[in-house]
Amino acid sequence: MYYCVLHYPKDKIFFEHMNQCLFMLPQVLTDWSCIYFDMNLMSPDGLMIEESLIHVFKSDVFNGYSILVNSNGYYPVQISNIQFYPGIISRFYINMIPDQNKEVLQSVSEIKIVHAAEDAQQDSIREITLTLGIDGPRESLTYFYAEKFAEEVNALSDGKMKIDVYTDAALGNDRQMFNSIIQDRSPEFIIQTTAPQVTFIPKLSVFDIPMVFNDADKLRDTIDNESFYNKIENVYSEGGYKLLGMADEQFRQMTSNLEIRDIEQFGGIKIRTIQNPNHIRFWQLLGSIVIPLPVGEIYSSLVHGFIDAQENPYGNIAAFEFYEVQDYVIDTCHLPHFMPLITSNEIFNSLTEREQEIITEAARRATLYTREEADRRLEQVKAMLVENGMTIVELPENTRQEIIRIAAKPVYESIKTLVNDDELLNEYLKLSSSAQLFGNQQG
Repeated sequence: MYYCVLHYPKDKIFFEHMNQCLFMLPQVLTDWSCIYFDMNLMSPDGLMIEESLIHVFKSDVFNGYSILVNSNGYYPVQISNIQFYPGIISRFYINMIPDQNKEVLQSVSEIKIVHAAEDAQQDSIREITLTLGIDGPRESLTYFYAEKFAEEVNALSDGKMKIDVYTDAALGNDRQMFNSIIQDRSPEFIIQTTAPQVTFIPKLSVFDIPMVFNDADKLRDTIDNESFYNKIENVYSEGGYKLLGMADEQFRQMTSNLEIRDIEQFGGIKIRTIQNPNHIRFWQLLGSIVIPLPVGEIYSSLVHGFIDAQENPYGNIAAFEFYEVQDYVIDTCHLPHFMPLITSNEIFNSLTEREQEIITEAARRATLYTREEADRRLEQVKAMLVENGMTIVELPENTRQEIIRIAAKPVYESIKTLVNDDELLNEYLKLSSSAQLFGNQQG
């Protein structure tokens, strides 16, 4: 699945030999060199819409496309089952429906109105199709979380509300989606780890403190604590986001072709991390050479020796088949792997009260399901990795304590300044076995 966003009408290009202004599809979306189409968006009074976003999706089917049009103040429009051909210019003339219009208008030609034009009473459920983007592949736990959420939304709304799930960064990488959900209201939902979000919301760095937990039950007790969860909800809300659920895949681990048991062995290893300054500093303090990379580039970088090691939760190690190019899993549990399900405040507030209830309940059910699935899959995944030649190395406790002293504690001190909220930090640390080592007196 490939995807692009065009800005209407400014992305139209004037072609002198055609004497027309047309949109041109990026070549990555086409099976031919040049594909053009035209689109005119009109208000009911005959005026041209001044600005819109046109989302073009290429399906897995040969020459199959769909288009989603979003204009402020109007119901989104979806055009399905489109085919483009070279030398043939497809033209779309769309009368947009104002979102305050209470009349049911006829759809035009093959255009399907995604948001039905009906009286949006607060107890109503409209026929709407929304999008959810993830960076991971179909076999990842993130995908199962997304699919369960979509399934529950559909069931609770009696089939009226649909969530289309896009995998493999089809809607952009994590950082891009985190931006676009606010700026472009697309996608409407995302599931991703907190690591790429700290650049935009610094207080989320609380989850970047290394070596805090190695017990999943205590980790979840902390997240589920009403006071702490409310604080994290407020942190997201202040940034314009609505937190719907916080599932996890337990912890991130290191994979390597070197069996590591002593702290000195981390020195000089070229390791891939997420592009997050707190993560990078932690590994640098251990003496590793840090190379941040998108998740999709890890496998090939390992194959070509660009990196020696990487870190991810067990599920991703299996889903991305790192067992084919790595010999060891070092059970570091250096960071939790949270998977917040979020939308924007603007998108959530645009739903009716009944629709909000459905989204909230579906997220709750999907979060519980994903945690259970993470635990159920863990031993299966470990066994599968061993069957495929990997050795799982338990990190000795004395090595863990050295890592906390040499690398984790300095990172904690810098995060403490960045977060600037002692109450938030104390609540996160108080159930941790490492709390006292970080100077937390409640541990």
